[in-house]
Amino acid sequence: NEFFAQFDQATVDQNRRKQSGSSSADAAGRSGRGNASRSGSRPGTRSRRNAGAASESSGKTRRKGGLTAAASRKKQGGSKKAKASGGKYTWLKAAGLICLGLILGVGIYVGVIFMTAPEVDTNNIYSMLNQRSVMYDADGNEIDNLYFSDGNRTIVDYEDMPEDLVNAVVSIEDNNFWSHNGFNFVRMIGAVRDSIFGGGQISGTSTITQQLARNVYLSEIKSQRSLNRKISEAYCTIVLEKNLTKEEIMEAYLNTIYLGFNSYGVQAASQAYFSKNVQDLNTLECAALAALPQSPDTYSIIVADYEGSTTSSLPTVASTDSATYLYNGDISKDRRDMVLRNMEREGYITEDEMNQWLSDDLRNYIKVGVSSSDSMSSYFTDYVVEQLTDDIVSEYGVDQATAQDMIYTGGLQIYTTLDSRIQSIVEEEFDDPDNFAGVAYVRTNSDGALLSDSGEVLLYDYSHYFNDEDQFVLSSDEYTMESDGSMKILAGNRLNIYETEVNGEPDVSIEFKGMYVNEDGIFYFIESGALSIPQGYKTVDGDGNAVISAQFFEDYPDFFVASGDSYVVSSNNYSLKQRTRQPQAATVIMENSTGEIKAMMGGRGTTGEQLFNRATSTRQPGSSIKPIAVYGPGLQMSYEYERDGRTMTLDNSDGSNWGDYITAGSVINDSPINLNGSSWPKNAYSGYRGQMTLRKAVQQSANTCAVKTFQQVGADYSVSMLKKVGITSVDEEGEVNDLNPAALALGGMTNGISPLELTAAYAVFPNGGEYKEPICYTRVLNSEDEVLFEKTSESEQVYDEGVAWIMTDILRTVVTQGIGSSAAIGSQPVGGKTGTSDNDYDAWFSGFTPQYTMALWMGNDVNIELTSGSAMSARFWSAIMSRVCEGLPTESFRDRPDNVISTGGEYYTEGTYSRVSLTPSTTAPESTTAAPTTEAPTTEAPTVPTTGSSSDSGTDPTVPSTEN
Repeated sequence: NEFFAQFDQATVDQNRRKQSGSSSADAAGRSGRGNASRSGSRPGTRSRRNAGAASESSGKTRRKGGLTAAASRKKQGGSKKAKASGGKYTWLKAAGLICLGLILGVGIYVGVIFMTAPEVDTNNIYSMLNQRSVMYDADGNEIDNLYFSDGNRTIVDYEDMPEDLVNAVVSIEDNNFWSHNGFNFVRMIGAVRDSIFGGGQISGTSTITQQLARNVYLSEIKSQRSLNRKISEAYCTIVLEKNLTKEEIMEAYLNTIYLGFNSYGVQAASQAYFSKNVQDLNTLECAALAALPQSPDTYSIIVADYEGSTTSSLPTVASTDSATYLYNGDISKDRRDMVLRNMEREGYITEDEMNQWLSDDLRNYIKVGVSSSDSMSSYFTDYVVEQLTDDIVSEYGVDQATAQDMIYTGGLQIYTTLDSRIQSIVEEEFDDPDNFAGVAYVRTNSDGALLSDSGEVLLYDYSHYFNDEDQFVLSSDEYTMESDGSMKILAGNRLNIYETEVNGEPDVSIEFKGMYVNEDGIFYFIESGALSIPQGYKTVDGDGNAVISAQFFEDYPDFFVASGDSYVVSSNNYSLKQRTRQPQAATVIMENSTGEIKAMMGGRGTTGEQLFNRATSTRQPGSSIKPIAVYGPGLQMSYEYERDGRTMTLDNSDGSNWGDYITAGSVINDSPINLNGSSWPKNAYSGYRGQMTLRKAVQQSANTCAVKTFQQVGADYSVSMLKKVGITSVDEEGEVNDLNPAALALGGMTNGISPLELTAAYAVFPNGGEYKEPICYTRVLNSEDEVLFEKTSESEQVYDEGVAWIMTDILRTVVTQGIGSSAAIGSQPVGGKTGTSDNDYDAWFSGFTPQYTMALWMGNDVNIELTSGSAMSARFWSAIMSRVCEGLPTESFRDRPDNVISTGGEYYTEGTYSRVSLTPSTTAPESTTAAPTTEAPTTEAPTVPTTGSSSDSGTDPTVPSTEN
């Protein structure tokens, strides 16, 4: 009703304006012509004057004779006229009823549409819009934008929008914006007429307010040109005009419109095209944006070419590892020039200004807004999203899907801990192939498949699946054609067949097995792939075969192309996962004082988002576990025993000389444990070296000494200390678990440890025994700048400060005097430990400087031997950390705590020193005896894992450990 009241009043006003210019003479003329027509006299005005004179001179006579004349006429034709008059009345009545019915019908129709129109809440208009969330590094630099397909938007206030931008938009989109009430009635009437007489299609010509109503409240049907949508749009427009000022309408409009290049709103577009905030745009840039809404994808000033997907001669203006950006501004130049001319015509700019900008080249101002993430891997930002999702779920009690919607559409400002300088260093070093070991020689069968030590197929050759044209050939022994026209792909051949679920509906995945490509001497791993058969056409029979329905062959006749007895599938009809160069690596760098993650790398040579993140995935840690599961816990247990006035009962029967407590000076006999006549474990070096101090055992990574120390400490205490330093992957359940020396002393764990958790665990030592939970963000604000989260690292004192200092010093000498010398960087002191799993599948260096801690893993994604072990990882670690610490003032580790004493050239916590000495006669001869096939004895858990990849832990007890 409100809409029609406005519409009717405007129509009345329009008619009055038309009539106000007409003279009374014109009105009389129109009236005279009308009377002449009715009377039948040709000269109408004269006939009227004569009739008037007769009336004045003989009025009485006319009245007197009137009845007679009337009676005469009635007799002659009264009956006929009465009939005519009655017919006319009936017709008018019918017409009136029809009109009334039409009006009522239209009213009901419009009323129903109004009742079903969306609710318009002008107080919270931006809640209807998706806004991108922005991630910042530790210095406040933008590093990533998070949004769904229509959410790359940042809301800005009207005051921050340049006057030239507003004027440019008004001049080209809605010249009467400031004066109308939301509608252009002339255009609206024409649109309705076109709908009635033009086959139901409504033409364009909406005002800015109508466009806003359509974009915000009618987004799902805004592409429709129907009368229903127009009426709904009119309703929303009325509410907007009634409740918002023109400035508020303009602000909302400029924040909602799509401007190409995946940019919604003028702020996102300003950043995308010009790398500046909207308030800093010049007149030409404003005109360029104003020219886009009519056809934003066609007129998009920049076109992104991903991996050569666009064949175009357009000039390149920017490029990253993942895309090339092309200038497309010439296509919109005519419309851009029209904007400038309109602005001059309306007085918004002068003629000189217009000519200046008309002659300028927009390309001079293009600076593609590529965020740091476009040239940086997504491992860290993906991890931030994961952590923030978990925190939102925990804080607000929502599910994960809702939490992710909040992140990708809520316009959040996420301030992360990332140091972009450090991350860039890591990225550059990961791009250098000289930092990586190679893939060792592997066995293959006649088909080129890689074989494990036991002869099982690890990976198939790419050519086992695809011919030279990248076509997959389904051979005759891999399928059968059924009588009903369906195809049965037989299980147990080259394709894996799995029953899955997609969007809550059952599906079947027909997948390629893992494969490799050896190209120019570089080994690539392809995890898997699948035939791209749509859901609904596949089932699995009782024998596990995949059945493809006959309907599929009717709907997709070109999918399987017959070639003799085989079928060929082109590369368009299957997908492969991204091929990854081998070996791979992963690392995390954490700031010791804050627990903040400063860099994260989860792999190399891959692009995209939500990649497999090796930095948060577990691998066998090898001897990297010894400081945190054996030696650190041993020193801490001794400290606690002495603090409580107790002495330890330690076993010296093997020729060791522990003293009263486990200390850095305790003497441990590097001799094998004899199990059924076999020696276990073996060391990386040849044989056994007899007695050595605990410090020396760490420096040389003696496996026997680690096992013997673990036996003194026990699995329960070891696991409790691992948990306190953030290790969550210890398997304590089942018959095959980690509660044994093979797992906890030598690193042959069921699951392993991730680089992230190992980094945080090692940081305990330079942090004076305090564990700091690693964090990836410090603050999160919503779109209204309200704080949602503020985060600092939670900490716990795990080790006594003196114990931590001694362990730090022991690990320092691993680098200065032991096998970790390749990790030295010169500018800062370094402490750390190497780690290599059995058969050189995994190679680690985990270490720290006074400022940072970093764990670095290197290995293949499948268990294939590396050409070199942990020494390579130590050099890689050094290459990164030396650059990270470049320019930093040289620091020392923490000062020695008061409870640490120095005696006989070694350090002890007070009360734990005992006089011990090395006894040369106990030195064990070298042994070449094979490792035992029986379980390694422990006092806590006798079960040794016998599954999983081999490692120096002895997860395969038939293989001796060779950790370094």
